[in-house]
Amino acid sequence: MRTRENLTLLRFFTLLVMLSLAACQTPVPASTSEPTQEMQDIFDAAWGDRELFRANLVSSEQGILDELPGATEYHIEFTIADDFKLIRGHEAVLFTNQEDTSLDAVYFRLYPNVTGGRSIISNVTVDGEEVETRLEEVDSSLYVQLPDLLEPNSSVVLELDFNIEIPREMGDYYGLFGYFEDVLVLDTFYPMIPVYDDEGWNAAVPQMNGDLTYNDAAFYLVRVHAPVDLVVVASGVRVQRTVAGDTQTLTFANGPARDFYLAASDDFTVTSEKVGETTINSYALAEWKAGANEVLKISVNTLRSYNSRFGTYPYSEMDLMSTPMLALGIEYPGAMGIALGLYDPDEVFGGLPSRVYLESVVAHEIAHQWFYNMVGNDQPDEPWLDEALAQYATGLYYQDTYDSSAAESYRSSWYARWDRVDGVDIPIGLPAGEYEGREYGAIVYGRGPIFISELANAMGIGVFDDFIKTYAQEYKWDIGTGDAFKRLAEEKCDCDLTSLFDDWVYP
Repeated sequence: MRTRENLTLLRFFTLLVMLSLAACQTPVPASTSEPTQEMQDIFDAAWGDRELFRANLVSSEQGILDELPGATEYHIEFTIADDFKLIRGHEAVLFTNQEDTSLDAVYFRLYPNVTGGRSIISNVTVDGEEVETRLEEVDSSLYVQLPDLLEPNSSVVLELDFNIEIPREMGDYYGLFGYFEDVLVLDTFYPMIPVYDDEGWNAAVPQMNGDLTYNDAAFYLVRVHAPVDLVVVASGVRVQRTVAGDTQTLTFANGPARDFYLAASDDFTVTSEKVGETTINSYALAEWKAGANEVLKISVNTLRSYNSRFGTYPYSEMDLMSTPMLALGIEYPGAMGIALGLYDPDEVFGGLPSRVYLESVVAHEIAHQWFYNMVGNDQPDEPWLDEALAQYATGLYYQDTYDSSAAESYRSSWYARWDRVDGVDIPIGLPAGEYEGREYGAIVYGRGPIFISELANAMGIGVFDDFIKTYAQEYKWDIGTGDAFKRLAEEKCDCDLTSLFDDWVYP
């Protein structure tokens, strides 16, 4: 999902950056209130009580709160140290076995142990009972032995304490976790339960290419204690804020969602606009407010395009933040980080102005709200399912916002990517870790959307448009697979697409 644009890319659509619509600016004020008994009890919501999550969803999507039986529920509470070096917290998780086999253990992923920080876990219990645990996969996975076999449709409550050391230097995995340039970015920081599928627990050592996580849709109630002047932006919607002295306490309700993310800075400013029932917030460091306005304009146009093409964006908020990273963009549920350099109009990438990249990166990351978040997929093993679709969707954004000429200009960048490996016919359907060197970006981000375009032409554009919207709706909050994608496409076109998939997707 990370957008890894090469610095020589996108030479064919420089002029597109000049084309944007005006947007209004509506700052979002922080609210402060005295803690009432009702507010004090918010974080103690009973397991299965999803009422708090209603505020996170637009009205047409709130029916999902009565669905998704057995979805994992997280209650996470943590404190951000004043010096941003440490997080201390507690996590309780209601986990239900949704498989057709009994389980004798549960895994938590501890990604800070491979992304430059350190995650220390203690006091692990299952239904209040201390249990055996061990670290595996270069300490990136915590094995938790269950006291008894967990039968299908049965549930347990797992609890643990965590201390997380926050890095100050960007390490592996694109520098998405740490405190850099006065911005705190908490990527995949909390202990999270991965998907259990036909291969068992997805708890292996993370692959160097692509994304770390592969999660089911879940519900997150998160309480954060932080310095009072810190502007905190997170997945979901803030349902409570209280202040005591120099500390603020914020509670977020996020779900259904694949993950929870938080970014914060003393220097964040915000500009906002509403599209339907969704408020889009564009955050940036104060010196880059003009860039935040540009991001807001792009986001408004993108949301209108994708709402029409893929179905309604589910959340009442969409947050985009200027954050430091070694990639150009990264998506999380309802929240997207955009690289700081793209906000600087004087920054040059490969001889091109930063704004040339800004538009495509924003449109790409917003596309992931449908393809990664709403429709989940195994990002490490089938990265093309979200990345190639997000690239293709970005072309649709240019088509809808400008015209076919602008779209074709953008689509030419796919071929420029593929040309990095001399247009070799490497399958787009490999696991991320099987690509070497420049192959991952060239094939998944370049050859991948070219395949989607070839598929659309083979099916017929009208049939394909209907197919992709149906795919987004039928697999919403579920897990999509390459096989399911192919099967639904063949149903829609009443044709055999095996040869096309064999030529492009499969080894």
